[in-house]
This record gives sequence, structure tokens and C-alpha cells, in this order.
Amino acid sequence: MKPVRITSTAGAAPARAHAPACPEPVEGHTQSSPLAELNRHIQRASTAAGASDALAGTGAWPELRSAARFRETWERLGAETQVQRAQARAPQNAGPLNPQRLMLDTLARMGELSPHYLRRFLAHAETLLWLEQAQARLKPSTGKGRAAAAGKAGRQKT
Repeated sequence: MKPVRITSTAGAAPARAHAPACPEPVEGHTQSSPLAELNRHIQRASTAAGASDALAGTGAWPELRSAARFRETWERLGAETQVQRAQARAPQNAGPLNPQRLMLDTLARMGELSPHYLRRFLAHAETLLWLEQAQARLKPSTGKGRAAAAGKAGRQKT
């Protein structure tokens, strides 16, 4: 990064060129300006925050409480909506031992007892579904190909 010297001239408009956000001091320039002091303060605070975050195991600034509440509310509403949509698509004449109906009833009860657990469960299930779909896209194989491969493997063993 190229050193930037910030100078003030009376009556001249301030230069708004593409200067870096945190200018580096110019060698041999010992005068302390308020901007330089502010930059040092920000650097010290960032370093101190980075050290405390490293101890805590995170690597970022803490999340704002309002943002965390918004995210949690959004996740809760999304999980409830997913369960309601799935229940709307459920078969009407399903018997008491229908696996789809049993799963939907379980998800509904899970949402009543522990909405947080329901969100975590749905996130896990979506991740597994995504991984399965990604694997299927990477290895497009038909049933005939699998059967032929299994037949060849069986013949080689005997």
C-alpha cells in the first residue's frame, strides 16, 4: 500500500481521491494529527477485540441483539410455515400408521414443545437433502448401471 500524507491547505477543497480507509503514516512524519490518533485508537481496539474473540473461539464482532432476535424470529416463522405447508399437502384419508402422517404429527408436536429444536431439526434435514441432491448431480447413474456394476463385482468374487 502506498503511503498517504494528509495535509490541510487553507481555502482548498479537500481531495477525495481513492485514498485508503486507514492511511499509513509517512516515514519521517512525526506530527500527530487527530485523524492519526483516531486510526491508532481504532487499530488498538480492533487488535484487542481480535484477541478477546480468539480466546472466545469466534473470529468476528459479536452479533447485535436486535439482529439476533430478528434472525431467530425469522427462523421460527420459516419453520412453522414449512410444517404448515407440509400438513396442507398431507393425504386426506391417511390411516393412523401412515408414515407421512406420523412424521407430520411428530413435527407439529415438536414445534409445540420446542420450537428451537424443530428449527435445528429442519435445518439438519434440509442439509442432508441438499447433500443427497448434490451427490446425485455429481454421479448421474441409472439403475441399469448400478445393476451391471453389481453383477460384475459378483462375478469377480466367485
